[in-house]
Amino acid sequence: MTRFFNSLTPGQLVGVLAIFQIIVLVTLPYAFSSAPPIDVVEGLVWAPHWLIGTYKHPPLPSWIIELSVLITRDVIFGPFLASQISVAITYGLIFLLGRLLMDPVRAATGTALIAASFYFTVPTIEFNHNVIQLPLWAGTIFIYALLRKTPASWSKWVLFGLICGLGFYAKYSFALLIGVLLLASLVEASMRSVWLTGGPYLAMSTALIVIAPHVIWLISHNFEPFYYLADRAGSPTASEPLWFLGAQFADHVPMIIPLLFVGFWTLKQAEKIPTEHTDKAFLRIVTLLPVTLTVIFALISNNRIKDMWGMSMFTALGLLIVMETGRKWSIAMMRRAMFASVSLIMLVGVGFVLHAQFVFGGNTPRTNWPMRELSNEVHTLWKSSTYSPLSIIGGTPWLAGLAAVETPLRDQVIIGETLDHSPWISAEELKTKGVVFLFSGARENAPALCSGPVLKDILKTQTPDGQQITAFMCLPSS
Repeated sequence: MTRFFNSLTPGQLVGVLAIFQIIVLVTLPYAFSSAPPIDVVEGLVWAPHWLIGTYKHPPLPSWIIELSVLITRDVIFGPFLASQISVAITYGLIFLLGRLLMDPVRAATGTALIAASFYFTVPTIEFNHNVIQLPLWAGTIFIYALLRKTPASWSKWVLFGLICGLGFYAKYSFALLIGVLLLASLVEASMRSVWLTGGPYLAMSTALIVIAPHVIWLISHNFEPFYYLADRAGSPTASEPLWFLGAQFADHVPMIIPLLFVGFWTLKQAEKIPTEHTDKAFLRIVTLLPVTLTVIFALISNNRIKDMWGMSMFTALGLLIVMETGRKWSIAMMRRAMFASVSLIMLVGVGFVLHAQFVFGGNTPRTNWPMRELSNEVHTLWKSSTYSPLSIIGGTPWLAGLAAVETPLRDQVIIGETLDHSPWISAEELKTKGVVFLFSGARENAPALCSGPVLKDILKTQTPDGQQITAFMCLPSS
């Protein structure tokens, strides 16, 4: 086995790293989960409708969730797999970016270093907008790096425009990366001249064509997601700018572990190698400028920032660290860094299992909630009261989604207590089909949408922390 791994090239070792993470962080969470994570449940509710926009976020993650479920036929396994495939693609793109700027050994080492960060392991178990941004940020930086080498390639400008347009369907903060690359093109003398050619304008035109449907949706919906973004920035869980900056540092502290495996003394003794100044400056810009601009903007505007908003900003950090050392990394050093990162990935998988088996650190994980028990009880209760199958479910988005996502009702969920965010359901349908509303805790009054007879029940299924679940069965009124 050792001989086999020693025979692998740096690129092949990056592939092994990616495959190992897929195996560990898909199979272990899947084996010890009874429900999808909360962001996935939300995506599963949106997914069947192939929305061009939602009141909270752009729609790309829900599209990918729907594809993952169509392929795997499993609402838990599919999104877990989609998440780790996204990370694996990111590793490949980081390595390819590294190959444009340095030798294969250092490119693979930079990939191994970033794999040790918190952002590439723990939060990637839950597929969401932050996770899908990882390959999009890495891919955009890589294509821009290609353009630095071949600025006359019109096909690459089209590809750059396509991925920039697609990025806006992942998360609006993707605009920050576009702004940073625009600044980079003005700073680098070799790129300033491209503005005298048609390439950038072809890319802009391509991007505008891609995002046009979503922009039209935003205009017609009064830019609703931006109000949600403002609310999130003002929430108690958001951080002050300097605290956000400290959180970004803390989230990358685990990268020290592969460096320790390599050995700082060994690295210091390694041969010095020249580094292309412009390449180093480019990596500094794309790695450090996004977070810097975010903090400066928050300070000036007196806004708070969610720590996880920094997740995609550091995809090139491992490569930057390797380049900043100015040393030649041997393949043995690279293998030790890979081994350390693989070990950390394994620890994350084991940690998930331990947390699922022995709940610690506060609330029970959402992946421990009794999805099937809740769904079965709700459907049985409705059928025993009406002698007809349940058609629509609503209430607390988490509970309503949890009861529906593994059933044919996944496309018939009311988000909340009104139809404001559920355009796929009409008031007339509620009257003719009825609906069950689910709420955690005690509640006396049924939602205003209930126009017919109402039956109230306390479910036998409880939340993992022992809180009761109240069900209002709003029977058909016509």
